[in-house]
Amino acid sequence: MIRFKYLIILMFSLVLSNALLAQESESSSLTKEKILSMSTEELSGLALEDLMAAIDIVGVSSLEELYELLLNKDVTSASKSEESLFDSPLSTTVLSHDQIISSGATSIEEALRMVPGLIVREKSNGNFDVHIRGNDNLPGKNMLLYSENMNTLVMINGRPVFNYSHGGTLWETLPVGFEDIDRIEVVRGPASALYGPNALSGVINIITQTISDDSALLSGNVQAGSLNTLVGDIAFRDKINDKWSFGITGNFESRDRNTDEVLIYDRGGAEYSLDGVPVDPGYFSLSEINRMQNGDLPLWPPYQVNGETYDIYKSFPDPEKSKERMGVNGYVDFMPNEEVTFNLMAGHQNSQALTSSMGDVPTPYTTKIASTSYADLRATYKGLSFQANYNGGTIDYMAGNEGFELDNEQYNIQAEYDWNLGKVSIRPGVSYQSMSYDDTEHIAEIGNGYLNEKRTINILAGSARVDYRPSDKLRLVAALRAEQYNYPDDIYASWQFVGSYKINDNNLFRAVYSRANQSSFLVNTYSNYTWNVVNMEFPRIMQFDGDPNHDLKTMDMIEIGYRTRPAKNLLVDIEAFYNVSEGFGALMPETTSLAVFNPLAVIGQIEQPDINGIVNIKYQNLDLVSKQMGLSASIDWVISEKLVGTGHFTLQQTKLDNYLPVNRNEVVGYQAYLAQNDPDLPAKIQQALVDYGTGVATGEIDPTVQTYAVATTISDMPEGEKSDYEHKSTPSYFGGFSLSYRPCKKIEIFPQAYFYGDQSFESQYSTEEIAGKFLLNAKVSYKASRNLTLFVNGRNILNMNEREFAYMDEIPGMVLGGLNFKF
Repeated sequence: MIRFKYLIILMFSLVLSNALLAQESESSSLTKEKILSMSTEELSGLALEDLMAAIDIVGVSSLEELYELLLNKDVTSASKSEESLFDSPLSTTVLSHDQIISSGATSIEEALRMVPGLIVREKSNGNFDVHIRGNDNLPGKNMLLYSENMNTLVMINGRPVFNYSHGGTLWETLPVGFEDIDRIEVVRGPASALYGPNALSGVINIITQTISDDSALLSGNVQAGSLNTLVGDIAFRDKINDKWSFGITGNFESRDRNTDEVLIYDRGGAEYSLDGVPVDPGYFSLSEINRMQNGDLPLWPPYQVNGETYDIYKSFPDPEKSKERMGVNGYVDFMPNEEVTFNLMAGHQNSQALTSSMGDVPTPYTTKIASTSYADLRATYKGLSFQANYNGGTIDYMAGNEGFELDNEQYNIQAEYDWNLGKVSIRPGVSYQSMSYDDTEHIAEIGNGYLNEKRTINILAGSARVDYRPSDKLRLVAALRAEQYNYPDDIYASWQFVGSYKINDNNLFRAVYSRANQSSFLVNTYSNYTWNVVNMEFPRIMQFDGDPNHDLKTMDMIEIGYRTRPAKNLLVDIEAFYNVSEGFGALMPETTSLAVFNPLAVIGQIEQPDINGIVNIKYQNLDLVSKQMGLSASIDWVISEKLVGTGHFTLQQTKLDNYLPVNRNEVVGYQAYLAQNDPDLPAKIQQALVDYGTGVATGEIDPTVQTYAVATTISDMPEGEKSDYEHKSTPSYFGGFSLSYRPCKKIEIFPQAYFYGDQSFESQYSTEEIAGKFLLNAKVSYKASRNLTLFVNGRNILNMNEREFAYMDEIPGMVLGGLNFKF
């Protein structure tokens, strides 16, 4: 990875040298395609003669009409067919490549702060939590795993980049960078009927650039600054002839934290000591954690896996580094004629990120290490579209913890046909997905992993979408999808019913009723993991089991929207939504048992009974129901030729019914209390010893395998379910705004802000109060030539370093400098 990074830096240096020597051409090779792909910021930067030429080429009569076209770009993700953004029947936002570059965003996730309805919180430098509208951290009072966004489907050119092991998106493993991206389309609201499972709250579709005659031969950007942050990417593209084109891109990212310590949090009654001196939970160095005790037990005991030591240093190989990644992508496009196209994209990425944990360790931090590759083929013939892709590699979800390193393979195949019948278009489709994960190559023996063999989830689906336009004003859309799973062995249906009415060219009403479902995940379905606890007094054993027949989570939504252009240079979009989610589940205690862990010694009257607990944790569906209502508004305003503004604001409230506000430890404590206070416990212990001794004598029990005798088992759950409970993990309001100001042709000033309200994060170990925050960024760019732009970029320039995500890093303001080039 390091060698690749320095190779990229060398290429940047060569490009900069050439750009500084190049003479700026006074002539412009503007085409209609190139003009319509430009942002308003780029357009306002044109020289007057080029601007007048652009108006003539596009065929409009004024600059205002040209701005109108640019505000109303085409979008495909909302209906799987190209249409104008204004006419989209769903709540849709398009974020262009030029907007991303102008904003100074240092990652795809950070750029999404400019999209209405998105909650984006930074965990550590460059690692983010991204949610559409909310419903995050449900069910609460649980492991940090359930704070991951399992409700949003992220795709690259329609290819899912979803984590089917635990659920969610591993953003650091995305292979693409800014120079790959043409635009990012975001659809808010359930969209499984169009794109398949896990699109409950919406879809984020990253669409890569199309290679054309106007594509730059070589382009890229790089920036570096505070916290040793270095981010960059480069692209080479060439259209060889009318049929063939190809491209290759590379990207890299390296970032440090502002500390090399990690947090040890209160695990419910833990008694920590360091070198024999009692200490409170807090931040510690790796050396200190290695010497810490929890009571009489080591906090982070080392152990051997195939001759390799697994300890705190393997869990955090680079505690001072928040993120390091690289990616390379190749493109080949073939268009033999106007009716047939083939697009092949393939690539590879390596990544390492220090971010929130997906397991249960004394710290909320973990190191995720991944090396994955992919190939994606898309083909069209007239109305037929076909896509097949593969993604595979190795991902270690919790470095230094045996059983969390998995080899994975994902295959997706889908075909759809667009059948146009005048006022009615019908789009039937079929798809097949297969996701396999295998931990056997990375565990010392079978039983040490949570899968212990290769496990697979298969999904076979059929879908149909009908788009009926009885008049120029009225549009009715219905979509239905049915999915057959191997686990659970059931069929799940999702749907979408949409109506839009275009009063005139400047006003459009829309209404949506839709349902989407989550897929099954490996951890929910196949978990089979025995944890022999060595760093806590109680329990002695925790057994984790999945449920292959669990119910999948669903979301139903009703939404109404209004889109208007009160002026040709102004676009306003308002959407009100109400959604209901149910079918939640979590790994929760099913039973707590008390057992004698030295039965033979007790039977032989050598020792007193060593009584401790065995907890069985199983994936269980909950009665929990989430009800969310909210309102979002956004505005895009071309104020003048020099000034462009955007803004968005979301207000929401989430209420929970049938919510049991107890964590896993409280359930175990409740069950253990009942077991320990059972008046018949002494008699049950004696009977358990008798049964164990008889079993050993008859050969029914192997004492080297079953080393304990279970005396009693409790399955009772504590009472206290709450309804109409306000869920505060999602802030009640959030939003942002930006301005692009060009005082002259060569200078652009881009201030951009993002803000959110207070949050209350309920986890397994505590409830963390997170204060609201206002983040202000600004980028100042100087266009040295047609080919080269230099810039200074300030992120969080007010230095609001309060924590954005529970337990994670406090991130200070940053200053970076860099350049963009294109020729």
